[in-house]
Amino acid sequence: MHIEQLEYVIEVAKKGTISKAAESLHVSHSAISQAITNLESELGIPIFKRSRSGSVCTEAGETVLKLSYEIMNKITELKEIGQHSNQVKGNLSIASSPIFFSTFLPETLNTFKKDFPHVQVEINENSTEAIIESVKNHQIDLGLIFGSAETLSEVSRLLKSRSLYQPNFMVTVSRNSALANKDVIYTEEILQYPLIIRNEKFAKKVWEDIFSNYGKGEILFYSNNDDVIKNVISNNLAVGFFTDLMEQDPMILKGDIRLIPYMDKINMPTLHLICIQPKNKYTTVVEREFIKYTMMNLDSYKSNS
Repeated sequence: MHIEQLEYVIEVAKKGTISKAAESLHVSHSAISQAITNLESELGIPIFKRSRSGSVCTEAGETVLKLSYEIMNKITELKEIGQHSNQVKGNLSIASSPIFFSTFLPETLNTFKKDFPHVQVEINENSTEAIIESVKNHQIDLGLIFGSAETLSEVSRLLKSRSLYQPNFMVTVSRNSALANKDVIYTEEILQYPLIIRNEKFAKKVWEDIFSNYGKGEILFYSNNDDVIKNVISNNLAVGFFTDLMEQDPMILKGDIRLIPYMDKINMPTLHLICIQPKNKYTTVVEREFIKYTMMNLDSYKSNS
């Protein structure tokens, strides 16, 4: 038995086919196929059920896969012993919801790269649903998502997850809006205006709950582009939701947009910034440090708001 065989088992299970695993690992299809066949012969069990549509773990193969993860995680842990920050090397792939990019994530990346210059970070912006799928399929190491209490509950069943912060719901209006000088805005008031809604599953569910309790509102359009949303709101074309984390946004500071606390007397939504990782994958020192830096910069950002 060789370590490479366990790596191949993990990658085939992740990718679903030997061809995709071979492409990912830069190894020939035949090398992976033969290595897995040899391991199956050595163990006396079939690890994968192979068909034209791909390779799926057998019941015994699921046990082999679980143990393979445990062994590879321990090997990674052993390699990290004695490493210092200026010696840490590796790659870190991250996907993030837009709210992180528009608030504290840029400073997190800046400070992290200064302290870990030999770590190559790849980061992409995406929707909450797409990020969850990418983490589940081991396509990225770490996801930073924005969602509701229901989102947190859902991902906690599938992935390693932790709530980083519970931001407050804020109604976002133009300085020229009739709502601009209010101290608090109630649900009934915002439903009198056109709405701009995030094109996310959790956001749509929040609005569905609002509509079911208070009646259908007029939806101007859906968007996940923060710049588009802010421009539409600043021109007094619609009302939307942001969070208290947007208090340092240039358009807020200039006064083009106002953030006003939202109040729902029937069902006040709960929001979360959530960090997610694959459930059966060892959290490397690089990932642990990045999460720590994320928390530090989030705390600093909140204290400056």
